Amino acid sequence: MRSRILHSKSTISPENRTYLERPRINKLFRDAVESPLVTVSAGAGYGKTQAVYSFLRQYEAVTTWIQLSERDNLGTRFWENFVCTVALRDRRFAERLREAGFPEADDQFTEYLSFLENVIVPSEKNVIVFDDFHLIEDRSVLQFIRRSVQLPFHNITTILISRMEPDISTISLLSKGLVFSVSENDLRFTEEETARYFQLLGVPLSSQDLSNIYDDTAGWAFSLHLIGLSLKKAPSHSREASIAMKLNIFRMIENEIFLVNSERLQRFLLRLSLIDRLSTALVSILAEDETLVDEMKKISSFIRYDSYLDAYLIHHLFLDYLRQRQKTLTEEEKCDTYLKAARWCNKNDYKMDAISYYDKAGKYKPIMKILYHFPLQIPMNQAKFVLDIYDNGPTEQLEQFAFYPLQRSRLLVSLGRYEEAVAENNDRIRKYSTLPNSDFNNRVLCSAYQALGFINYFTLPWTDRCNFDVLLEKADYYYQLSPYNEFGPVTNISLDAWASKVGTARSGAMEEYVETLTRAIPHMVNILNGCMYGLDDLARGEMQFYKGDLKIAERLIKQALSKAEARSQYEVRNRALFYLLRIGVAQGDFERIQGLVKDLEAQLKISEYSTRFITYDIVSSWLYSTFGQPQLVANWLKGNFEQGSLAIFKANFGNCIKARYYYANKRYDELLSFLESGQAPNEVLFGKLEMKVLEAICKYQIKKRDASLLALREAYDLALSNDLTMPFIELGKDMRTLTATAMRDRNCAIPRQWLEVINRKATTYAKRLALVVSEYKRANNLEGAYDTTLSPRETDVLNDLYHGLSRSEIAASHDLSINTVKMTLSSLYTKLDADNVADVIRIALDRKLINYTSRP
Repeated sequence: MRSRILHSKSTISPENRTYLERPRINKLFRDAVESPLVTVSAGAGYGKTQAVYSFLRQYEAVTTWIQLSERDNLGTRFWENFVCTVALRDRRFAERLREAGFPEADDQFTEYLSFLENVIVPSEKNVIVFDDFHLIEDRSVLQFIRRSVQLPFHNITTILISRMEPDISTISLLSKGLVFSVSENDLRFTEEETARYFQLLGVPLSSQDLSNIYDDTAGWAFSLHLIGLSLKKAPSHSREASIAMKLNIFRMIENEIFLVNSERLQRFLLRLSLIDRLSTALVSILAEDETLVDEMKKISSFIRYDSYLDAYLIHHLFLDYLRQRQKTLTEEEKCDTYLKAARWCNKNDYKMDAISYYDKAGKYKPIMKILYHFPLQIPMNQAKFVLDIYDNGPTEQLEQFAFYPLQRSRLLVSLGRYEEAVAENNDRIRKYSTLPNSDFNNRVLCSAYQALGFINYFTLPWTDRCNFDVLLEKADYYYQLSPYNEFGPVTNISLDAWASKVGTARSGAMEEYVETLTRAIPHMVNILNGCMYGLDDLARGEMQFYKGDLKIAERLIKQALSKAEARSQYEVRNRALFYLLRIGVAQGDFERIQGLVKDLEAQLKISEYSTRFITYDIVSSWLYSTFGQPQLVANWLKGNFEQGSLAIFKANFGNCIKARYYYANKRYDELLSFLESGQAPNEVLFGKLEMKVLEAICKYQIKKRDASLLALREAYDLALSNDLTMPFIELGKDMRTLTATAMRDRNCAIPRQWLEVINRKATTYAKRLALVVSEYKRANNLEGAYDTTLSPRETDVLNDLYHGLSRSEIAASHDLSINTVKMTLSSLYTKLDADNVADVIRIALDRKLINYTSRP
């Protein structure tokens, strides 16, 4: 059995076969891959890649081959390269990785690791190859590879192919003897291998000629190959060929490889040298004639097909030669090549390469179209890359696009440069407002006002300035004068964890926001063809949910769901389903919860929904944590909290669920460390409140009673002005216990009436949750679902209650005090999550905890 990823055979010429049939090298690599890390280091032309490639074709392993280039010194571009390579064998896994983004931070790499755990088969050997590692200088990419070579999987080997010894600080592996190094000397041809090579070529040489060639080449594979090509033409000139090789290797490449081909192929090869990734499909597009590709295959010793990548690879030295001759191409040839490459890259999800090639071709409108479909908040290194293109591009040409102001503003905002974005758009508005009315001027003004509206919207949590509706109304005014939407509907917008953007606890602030959003959404829907449709109803329903009015919340959220479905607003739909799920739990409606889970699962089939896996993990993990099944939480949500200053939805939303997971797992100290670090979600009021309530509960659980009551008071203060109750209620029995404690504390500054209301509602929530969890476990046939362990005394008291004994009778029967019976009964309430004696008996019967034959 060979590597599963090899789907087709590469064309192997007789000259290349020698590389494949070197038993010494194959044995060397068979020993090498027993180590977690293999470094293959040698100069150009020593056959590093060919040796590894040839060995892996015969080795039983699942292989992922990452061909690196200088372009990979950008995290997002490297990640596209990595993900697209993974997609060749596991498209679903690749989609998860693309959605998660480049794992630059520690917590992001932990997330990547959790994804990897789900696809690695322990019984299969896996090999990951990073070819041309010496080209990588970017610290974030180096850090990813450094972490990758130390993966905690016994069946993964990483191979680094480089022109110099890789410096990736693998001291721990080196100290344990877990690094295998293959050097230049290992790859040199021996005299015996040199003789065998020329025999395969059919070139007769005397022992002296062989000795001279070996001395001149020192076993350098590339030079042997060039001399072989020359000697096939003139077998008697071995010494002259060796001398010529040493004098000018590029001249030999030109005479022996390049000029012997047709002029048509020469120009084709020069065009190929402009492109980094020579996919077979792209090569065919550039050739426009398969006979040209067939002609290229005849020089397979210098251009080989790589079945790991489904792409052609040009030998480095030959590629260096071609690049020196690129100046002979016309500008028209270069532009045509870049445009075709850009279109192919865009179609095949190499977005950063597509942007780069469009830039080289001087075509900026397609770049803007690609950016148009990016999430509103673009990853920082990606934003910087595109902004650099704009900054270095022809300003006059860029300013010819009416939507350029909005695009540029998105990049600046993604980099945290809000004030600069505001200043630029105000300048444009002042300039174009004084110019004569025209379609172009109207569209520029629409773009500028739209940019200002979005900036106001995204900065609302910090500024408390809520006037984005006025700005978007102005944008819509100019849009109506000159309608224009060339790039189609926006369906890929990423929302934060909440529909609300209110950061202040000021009374009435939420209502102001909802009213502003209600006025703004029609303008957004009009300008961007459906974008954010239903978000206003979602925000209004969300507000009612947090106020505890579930009936009104449900009606509004269903309206939002209906609107979102009508205009393919996947994020709005996801959040609506999430809130309906929470309402279903609060109402104890298990059947409804099952239906909502199926609706969430259906979203996984919508390929246009780019964050579908992340949002599904987040919502389902909330449910598992709430149901007391934290082991079922998505692995990446079990790791460390994500650090970051920008309120991107994945960090905020993910951290909220991680907090619930830590809480469900009783990891109170770790959760408190995060909550008190200042990194917890604190931009939006709902997030602040939920985290503060959790803080109060955690402090109570670790016996810090006074600190717990103080945190509860702070949560009360956050909630009071807007009458927010649901974050307290959703903590069920723990909130019931905490509020009961607060009511007994004479120094507690929280009004008793409020505490009584929360206590009562939290008790009801806990009861309904217990019913839902019971049905969930029964429906899923969970073995050991009820792990309630009762003490002998608790069992005796429970059986007596079942048989109708009063507390005084139970005390007399077992020679106990009344207080001891009360304490035992309180313990039963806690263990069974019960509210009264009837609850205790019902739940105990359901869990088969009562001895029916026992009689008092």
